[in-house]
Amino acid sequence: MRRSVSLQLLLFAFSVAALSPSPVAQVVIATVPVGVQPTATAANPATNQIYVTNRCGSDPNCGSPGTVTVIDGASNGSNSVNVGYKPQSIAVNAVTNQIYVGNLCGNDSSCASPGTVTVIDGATNNTTTVSVGYQPRGVAVNTVTNQVYVTNACGNDAGCTSGTVTVIDGATNNTTTVRVGPSPRTVIVNPVTNKIYVTNPSQTVTVIDGATNNTLTINVGFSPYSLALDSLTNKIYVVNTCGNDPLCNGPGTVTVIDGTTNNTTNVTVGSKPYFAAVNPVTNKIYVANGGFTGGNTVTVIDGTTLSTESVTVATGPWAVALNAATNKIYITNVGSADVTMIDGISNFPTFIGVGNAPVAEVANSVTNRIYVANSPDNTVSVIAGASAPPLQFVAVPPCRLVDTRQQYGGGGPIQGGTTATFNLPQLAQAAGCADLSLATAYSLNPAVVPPGPLGYLTIWPTGEDQPVVSTLNSLDGRVKANAAIVAGGYQGAISVFASNTTDLVLDIDGYFTPPSQSTLAFYTLPPCRVADTRDPNQPAGLGPPFMPGGQARDFPILKSNCQIPNTAQAYSFNVTAVPHVPLGYLTVWPAGQPQPLVSTLNAPTGTTTANAAIVPAGTGGDVDVYPSNNIDLVIDINGYFAAPGGQNQLSLYPAAPCRILDTRQVGNGQPFVGELTVDVVNSACGPAATAQAYVFNATVVPSGPLGYLTLWPDGVQQPLVATLNAVDGAVTSNMAIVPTNNGLIDAYASNLTQLILDISSYFAP
Repeated sequence: MRRSVSLQLLLFAFSVAALSPSPVAQVVIATVPVGVQPTATAANPATNQIYVTNRCGSDPNCGSPGTVTVIDGASNGSNSVNVGYKPQSIAVNAVTNQIYVGNLCGNDSSCASPGTVTVIDGATNNTTTVSVGYQPRGVAVNTVTNQVYVTNACGNDAGCTSGTVTVIDGATNNTTTVRVGPSPRTVIVNPVTNKIYVTNPSQTVTVIDGATNNTLTINVGFSPYSLALDSLTNKIYVVNTCGNDPLCNGPGTVTVIDGTTNNTTNVTVGSKPYFAAVNPVTNKIYVANGGFTGGNTVTVIDGTTLSTESVTVATGPWAVALNAATNKIYITNVGSADVTMIDGISNFPTFIGVGNAPVAEVANSVTNRIYVANSPDNTVSVIAGASAPPLQFVAVPPCRLVDTRQQYGGGGPIQGGTTATFNLPQLAQAAGCADLSLATAYSLNPAVVPPGPLGYLTIWPTGEDQPVVSTLNSLDGRVKANAAIVAGGYQGAISVFASNTTDLVLDIDGYFTPPSQSTLAFYTLPPCRVADTRDPNQPAGLGPPFMPGGQARDFPILKSNCQIPNTAQAYSFNVTAVPHVPLGYLTVWPAGQPQPLVSTLNAPTGTTTANAAIVPAGTGGDVDVYPSNNIDLVIDINGYFAAPGGQNQLSLYPAAPCRILDTRQVGNGQPFVGELTVDVVNSACGPAATAQAYVFNATVVPSGPLGYLTLWPDGVQQPLVATLNAVDGAVTSNMAIVPTNNGLIDAYASNLTQLILDISSYFAP
C-alpha cells in the first residue's frame, strides 16, 4: 500500500519552495503585507512562527492600538493580533511559546499612562496584558528561569525622572520593579550566568543579578545604544553611538565587558554605530555604523584579539542578524532599500534588494530564512538565506575521542538535564588520533552507556541554539550507538545534551573540510545490499557462513553486485547485526589496518541492530569486521566517497538541525504501515532544491515489533535494503544518507509505527 500525505497535513509546506536557492545564492522569495509601520521582529524557531510589531496597527495616523502580524514560516500566510499603543519591542520564549510585546504607550495613545506588555500565547494567539513602567522600550527573556525583563525609559514617572526594569514572572505574570539608570534603552540576558545587562544613556550599563535582583553599574562610552552577548565567552558588547565624544563628532566605540570580572575594554569602530550581533561559533562581532545618519560600513571585531576590519555596505546600515549555522551576516540598509549579506569567512558583501527603509530583521537559522521589516512599505521581505560553504570528506583511522566512563579514565557521566561541551580537535590531539585542525564537520559514532532509562541525547555545534531534535534514545537503558555527521562549533567543539544521566563514547572515522586536492567528493548509489551472511546467493566472500564471535573477517566490497567503482576510497554503509546471542560490540574498519579500539554498534539484548557507518576502503577496497559474539551480518550501501571531478560529484552542506517530519504531529497523529512519501524540499526546514542526498536521523516509535524501516529515493522501486530494525518494539534511531531525485523520499514500514525524521545537512553539487 502506498500512502502519500498531503502537503498541508504532512509538513505544513513552504508554498514558494520551488524558488528555493542554490547552495550559494540568496533571494527574496516572498513579500508579506503587514500592519502600518512595522518596527520590531522576532521568531520562534521551534514553531516556525515570525512576529512583527506594527507601531500604528492599521491606522496610518497612529490613533489606534498597534498590532502584531504573525507570519507562518511554512506558508507565509499571516494573521493579526491586537496589542497596546505603539508596540516598540518584542521577545519570544521558545520554551513556553509565549511572546512578549512592549507597548510604549500602553492603553493610552498620548503615552500619559504607564506602558504595558502584551503576552501572546503562541499556540492560540490569545493575549494577556501586564502593566509595567512608563514607556517600555526593550524586552528580553531568560528561557531558563522564565523571567522577562522590560526596560521602562521613564520608570514610574511620566516625567522621566528615573528609569526602571520590570521583571515579569513568565509563569504567573506577577511583576517586580528594579531601579536602573535614567532612560534605559535596551536589555539583554545571559541565561548561563543569569545576569541581565541594561544600557543607560548616562554612559553606564546596569547589571542585574537574576537570582537576587541586586544591581551594579559599569561605566561605558557615550550614548550606549544597544547590546550583544556571547554566552560562550561571557563577553558583553555595548555599542556606544558617540564613542568617547559627547558631541558625537568622532567614531563610535564598543565597550567589551568581561562578564566574570566586569572589567572593560574599548574598541573603536565606525561613526555612529547603533546595533551589533555576535556569531558565537566564530567569535566574531558585527557592528553596523551609520544608520539613519548615512554611514556605509560594518566593523568586524575578532572576539579573541579585538582586532577590527571594516566592510563597506550600502547606505544606512542599521539592524544586524546572522545565521551561525551558515556563517552569513545580514545588515539592513535603511538608506538604500536593500540588505547586505556578508560572508563570514571572506567578509565579501552581496546585496539583496528589499523594501524601503528596512528597519528590523530576524533570522530563523533552522529554516535559513531572514525576515526584513520595511517600515514605510508596511511589508516584510522573506529572504532564503545562502547555504554554508561546501565541504568534502577526509577519511581518518577510526579512533576514540571521548569515553566519559571513569573506569576508562573519563571524568564521569553527563548529568541528566545538562549539556557537556567537547573540543574535538583538542581531544584528538590528546588521544593521538588524526589531526582535526582543518575539520569543519565530523563523521562520528556516538554511543551511550546509561545507568537507567535515557529519554534522548542531542548533539549539535557548540554556539548554535540547542535544536529540537534527537540523536539517539535508550528508553530501556541499554548500551546504544548511532552515527552522526555534526558540524563543528566554537573552536571546533560540539555540545551534547542528555535528558538523563549517561556515559558517552565518541569515535571518529573522518571529517569534512573545504575542498582541496586531498578531499573526497560524495557520489550517490541506488541503495543496494552489499553483503548478507544469511544469503547463499551473495558473491563469494559476501555471503555465508555466519561470523563467529572473536574472529575478524574480510569482506571484498568491490565484488558485490552493487556496481561500486574501484575508485571508491570510503563507503557510506548501513551495517546490520543479527546476533545469535547478546552482542557486546561490532567493529568495522579498513582492511590492511590494525583493528582500532572503537565500536560501530552494540546489541547487548541480542536484538537485530543497524547503524550507519562511513568506512574507508582498505586494501583492495575491502573492509574488515570483528564481532565480539556470534552474528549474521548485513551490509547495505547508499553512496561512496572518491576523488572529486567525477560525474555527479556532491559536497556536504551543513544546516541547523531541524525536524522534517513527526507523524505524531500530523493530522490526528496515527502511526502508519506500508509506504509513505515525504516531501523534504517543501518542508518547513527548507533544504535547498539542489540537494541530491539528505543526512537524516530517523527514529521509529513502533506500536509493537517492527521488522524493518526502509528509506529510499522517491520515484524508484523500493530496494531490498533496510535503514533500521526494531524487532523488540523499542524506540530506535539510525542515521541515514538518503539520495533524492526530486526533493521527495519514500519510507516503508513493515509494521505499524510512528516516524520522526531530523535533518542535519545535505549533499549537493
